[in-house]
This record gives sequence, C-alpha cells and structure tokens, in this order.
Amino acid sequence: MKIAFLATRLIEYDAISNYSVDMLKKLSDHHRVDLYTFVTQTEIPPEVHQYNYTRIKEHNIKAVLLSTTKINQLARKLGEYDLLILYGPDVPVLVSAYIAKYSNPDLKLIWDFQGITPIRYVYLKDKLLTFIRRFASLQSMKYSDLILVRSEFIKKEIEPYVNARKSQKILVTPLGISLDRFKNIDATEIRKKHGLHDRIVLLYVGRLVPSKCVDFLIKAIPLLSEDFVLVLVGGGTERENLESLAASLNVSDRVIFAGKVSNEDLPKYYASSTAFVTASLHEGFCVPIVESFASGKPAVVPNRASMPEVVADGGLIYNGSMEDFLNKLRSLKDPKILETINGRVNQIIKKYDITKVSEEYLKIIEKAMDGSK
Repeated sequence: MKIAFLATRLIEYDAISNYSVDMLKKLSDHHRVDLYTFVTQTEIPPEVHQYNYTRIKEHNIKAVLLSTTKINQLARKLGEYDLLILYGPDVPVLVSAYIAKYSNPDLKLIWDFQGITPIRYVYLKDKLLTFIRRFASLQSMKYSDLILVRSEFIKKEIEPYVNARKSQKILVTPLGISLDRFKNIDATEIRKKHGLHDRIVLLYVGRLVPSKCVDFLIKAIPLLSEDFVLVLVGGGTERENLESLAASLNVSDRVIFAGKVSNEDLPKYYASSTAFVTASLHEGFCVPIVESFASGKPAVVPNRASMPEVVADGGLIYNGSMEDFLNKLRSLKDPKILETINGRVNQIIKKYDITKVSEEYLKIIEKAMDGSK
C-alpha cells in the first residue's frame, strides 16, 4: 500500500509531532509512506520519503500563498496513492486532496484530527485564518472515509458538522507516548536548579496564551501556604504579562518561568513535580496530562472540554472556581490521597503506551483500506 501522510509541520519538543513520527515509523514498517509538510524540524524514520509543499520550507503566510499555485500539481501527485492520511494540512493542501479524490475515486482519505482551538479563544488577528482552516477541515471530513480523533469530546464537537452517515465513522483512538522516556528519572538536577526541595511543586506545561488561563494558576499561589510553588514550562505571547502579574502579587519567588525546555529535560520537570495543573478553557486531549501520568504524577484539571475524560480517576477535577481549585491543591498535602491517586495513575497510563497505540493505529488503517466494518 502506498500512503501519503499530509501534515503542516513536524517540529522538535512537541508531543503531537513525536506522536506523528511514531505513527510514521509503524506505518513505514509495513507500507510505502511519503511525508508531505511545509517544514520538518525533527528526525523522521529513514524509510519515509519526504516532500515539501514549497521551496520555502516554512509554515507562514508566504508559504501557504505559494502553495496555492501548486494545488493542481500536488493533486496529480496525490492521485497516485492508495491512501491519504490528513494530519491537519493547511487549506490549499486540503483542496489538492479533494481534487485527487475526485480524479481517483478509489483513493481513500483518512482524517487524523488533533482538534483546532475554537475561534472565540484565539487572538483577534488570528480569528479569520482560524475560521477558514476550521471550516475547510470540517468540510473535508465529509468526504473522508474515516475520521480518527483523540477524545470523545472532540468527536461530539465535530459531529454536528459531519452528516449522520459519516459521524458513524468517527473513531476515538488514544494519543500515545513513549512511557519509558518518563520512567526512573532523577529529579535532583531540576529541584536543585530551581530550589524546589521540600516544596509542593505545581507544574504547568504548555503555551503561555490567554486561552490557557495561566493567570488563574498564578493568582492561586498567594492563597496557598508558602510550601507551594508553581513551575511554568513553555513560552508564549503572555509571558511578560504573567511575569508582571506574579510580581504584583509578590510571588515572583514562588512562580518559576522555566521557558521552553528540551525533550531530554522535560521528563526531569515532571519528575520534580507533585502534580500537573491547568486552567485551560479548551483542550481536545491535553498531552501533558498523559506525560504527567507517565511520570507517576496526578493532574489537577478543570471540569471542561476533554480534560475530565483524559484524567478519569487519575487526578483531581475542580469545578472551575478558585475556591474548589484551592481545595483540590491543598488535598495534595495528604499522603494517603496522593498515594491513592498515584496508584490509579499507574493503571491508566498503560492505555497510552506508544507501542500499543501504534499497533492499534496500523490495524485501524489497514482495516479501513480493506473495507471492513
């Protein structure tokens, strides 16, 4: 079987990109696989052939506009494959895929949908572009043979935009990670670097943008005892504002901005933590929850979007209010509660083992190509 894997970009230090590479490896062990992207900044399996949509090798407005001049050229190329896996490609690429499908009715299309942040949660300047991409993706799904999503939440979110017949072909498959990467990690280095010894470490991993509500996490710190500290891993447009907020609340010494960290260092931050915390408004899956579980640590999440579904009973779910959030955080000081939750975490994480997930992914792809139900 000849497969084209159509993505936007694969980058370093990104869990979704790591997952993509693992799926490429599993598929390429059994089939011919070609990767199409605007830019690839991470190592891919040597068996996978790589193509760029444009010579720019960047994913920006200029590259997207240039790709519109290559729609028909790309469509002819894609029409030669048996299967196209649509892994969030941009609008011009979706048009090429549709033309290829129209020209070659035997061509199969499978959407592997990671979700798109709702328009109400993005910056004003990005709203139009996000709307166009979301609309194009949802329309494209109507013509696909199968849609894979990461959570029941995403499935319910897209069902109204996909007709009834196709909604029956939306499958929920977990996103996998390498569990070994997070096991038996020495946290001494990170705890010493940031002075975390004997502290209750609340860890946030993700973008520092408005929809993640990191300011909510910071506002909780002065309301907690001195042994609580918040470590923020990641970068984003809100960092300066968040640093100013921490200073205004006199908790700069208890809110640590670690910035972006390497793939090698990330497990050390989880190992040094007590729990992962978030106040995000929207998550289609929330990979850091699973990474925290892989480190044997619980998660404290709001009762929103997919987060309760992913956490299950491996963490603490608060109702969104500051009062309930604080109560859940304070309960982390109870060794019995923490021990009980951590025991559940060790059971839940097994379903996210990348080896198991990739094997199931291959079976689903091949079953779809065989026309089985």
